[in-house]
Amino acid sequence: MRILSFVFTVIFFQAFSQIGPRTWQDHLGINTCNSVTRVGSTIYASYFNGVIRFDEKELAPQTLNKINGLSDIGVRLVRANPYNNKVLIIYDNCNIDVIDANKNLKNYPDIKLKALNGKKLINAVTFDKQFAYLSCGFGIVVFDMDKFETKETYIIGPDAGYLEVNELAFNDSLIFAATPDGMYSANRSKALINYKNWRLDTLNNMPQGYFGGVKNVGGTILTVYNPSHVDYANAGKDTLYIYSNTGWKKYPPMDSVGSFIRFLGPVYENYFSFADLTGLWVLNLADGKSTQHLESYKGEVDYSTLRDAYIGKEANGNVAHWTADARFGLNRFYFFWDNPDKITRNGMNKNTISNTDIFRGKVAVSPSYINNAGTGNYSREGINILKNGEWSYLKCFQDDGAIVNDVTSVLWDRLDTTVLWACSWYYGVIKYKNGKQVTPSYWSGNYPMPGILPGEPRCSGLSMDKSGNLWFANSDVKSYLSVIKRNGQYQNFGFESNRGFIRKTFVDKNNQIWILHERDAGITVYNHKNFNTPQLGVNYRILTNAVGSGRLQSNTVYAIAEDLDGKIWIGTGEGISVFYNPSAIFSGNDFDAQPIKIVQDGNVELLLGKEVVTSIKVDGANNKWCGTLSGGIYCFSPDGQRELYHFTKENSSLYSNTIVEINYDEVTGDLFFATDAGLQSYRGITLAGGETYSDVYAYPNPVKPNYTGSVLIRGLIDDSVVKIADESGNMVWEAKSTGGQIEWPVTTFANNRVSSGVYIVYAATTTGELKALTKVLVVN
Repeated sequence: MRILSFVFTVIFFQAFSQIGPRTWQDHLGINTCNSVTRVGSTIYASYFNGVIRFDEKELAPQTLNKINGLSDIGVRLVRANPYNNKVLIIYDNCNIDVIDANKNLKNYPDIKLKALNGKKLINAVTFDKQFAYLSCGFGIVVFDMDKFETKETYIIGPDAGYLEVNELAFNDSLIFAATPDGMYSANRSKALINYKNWRLDTLNNMPQGYFGGVKNVGGTILTVYNPSHVDYANAGKDTLYIYSNTGWKKYPPMDSVGSFIRFLGPVYENYFSFADLTGLWVLNLADGKSTQHLESYKGEVDYSTLRDAYIGKEANGNVAHWTADARFGLNRFYFFWDNPDKITRNGMNKNTISNTDIFRGKVAVSPSYINNAGTGNYSREGINILKNGEWSYLKCFQDDGAIVNDVTSVLWDRLDTTVLWACSWYYGVIKYKNGKQVTPSYWSGNYPMPGILPGEPRCSGLSMDKSGNLWFANSDVKSYLSVIKRNGQYQNFGFESNRGFIRKTFVDKNNQIWILHERDAGITVYNHKNFNTPQLGVNYRILTNAVGSGRLQSNTVYAIAEDLDGKIWIGTGEGISVFYNPSAIFSGNDFDAQPIKIVQDGNVELLLGKEVVTSIKVDGANNKWCGTLSGGIYCFSPDGQRELYHFTKENSSLYSNTIVEINYDEVTGDLFFATDAGLQSYRGITLAGGETYSDVYAYPNPVKPNYTGSVLIRGLIDDSVVKIADESGNMVWEAKSTGGQIEWPVTTFANNRVSSGVYIVYAATTTGELKALTKVLVVN
């Protein structure tokens, strides 16, 4: 079969050409940095769930994560061995990745997989040639970075018992171990695997107790005694000790100074550093004089968030001080009194998420996830915005200029795309117009918002009806629903009883407001009919697991979604319930929800009946994406009978199996997965079908030689017949779309990859009344 070849311009969509179908992206926080090291001129830094690396001159970070090569999430340490220029990436679960001098990565999971009775973590790394001495929660592991094997394991506690080691240091003859029970040492010439060769140092009244770290500073061994780490009442009693041939003694320049030392920092030549309650100090070991003192980041202060540091001389001869901070990110100082070079990348400000909202290609993320006990986090984090592939950040202020605590929910205005709404657990509702905060806010000082305590309205669960009225919940009070009408008026609605914690509200196509109660209290459905007072059984109902009252799978309700057919899907603590006729709730007819029954291994089971379903989202093909508390993400066919995907951290690039929320971008087809480890997105292949062929195009386009994925043809009408031909008109492939997008594997009918050239995409409705064309350039 031949079709006409039309000459027109191939359109290149740069934003989409970067990301192919079925690919993952992370959007992790740029300011939650916890570890830093340097090998050659390359800096490595950890952002907990990923690592960045860059040249010290260019400061252009490349991201490494589980999506593109790392074996795990939860990075605890990054440490470089100058002997072989290899980098250790150590995870919270004792998993280890090694990056060699050629930037090749290899995983070493043996410690992670080993069954141990002791505390399973790695606190620090000390290098001796190719050997990495790992200070572990149970003892010491000697890892050979060249042979890629564990050489020895030292269990050094009394009677060969497990003893946590916080850090190790060497001199010519001895190895020193800082532990929670005291300072241990052993002669390096003896069998270190024998616990009897390790002794607890008690000479010269050396105290027993918590020693947090130990360093070799220009040939002198320095350690810190930290009684404050055991009991905060001992703050100010931390002490530095040095070792000499006669044993330990207090570090003379500070022997009479009471300190609170959070951790010993990096060492450089004859200089050492430590973090205390006033920042990071760098001191000359010889006289104890401070050469640098980091007190703030451009005037901003938080002395509890510094996690790690590195000091070293750059190729230009300048000594650089790198700080890894959980609030201020990664910074380079030459002098602490100067402004730092802050390393930034495209991503969220922090990893914390409570909900997301997506509308017309824009993503908003609220930061503070409140547990259903109602305990506030007192987080001062703001709102993250994703638009055209770039993240930005909005701070949230009260009308008096104070920072708002615990922003729980965000929502784009459905009638005015320049407006964003946000609400707070401790303040009220804030409006933004074109990225600028509008005052006065809808807060408890201006409006009679109900609260469990005065000035504590506990606002959450923003949603909007088709008239543009903004609905939200107030937890732990009888008047648990409020609205900001389109004309700006505020109104609160009282019900018969307090039904506890509320995270979400939802407005369906019938303009019914659904209020989800997580503390075993079911669902409130309210049909306001011009904002009338709620009357039980008249314009609102309480839905529970009782027959005739909703027949939910569980009264603990977490999630809700309305599918393309108008059915309401409910996620509960025991699986999914579906209201097939939600308009009947106030009609007096049978409206009870039904479970989805599936056949599993020959047995009839309820869909996700053993899972806590925390989120449900419907994509453009009416598929149901379901997030769970511990089982990852499921995607089911429109009727729920067929499992299409099941993503877990074990079988995919998903960072965590604990799903906070799933959302769907109708513009790009991206699924956004909010987890307790941060935000990721997955580029799906499903979009809602359009009514016309208004904007048909393909991506990636062009298809480059190193690209092995599929090409997506988008902008289609549902059930379009799509045919692809070469420039000579020879047909190479044909299929029918489900929704507004179709996936071409860049192959022929015979499943062979097509040759290089321009390919014409012809799309038409089944009747042939509407047609569209586009082109794809393939370069092999």
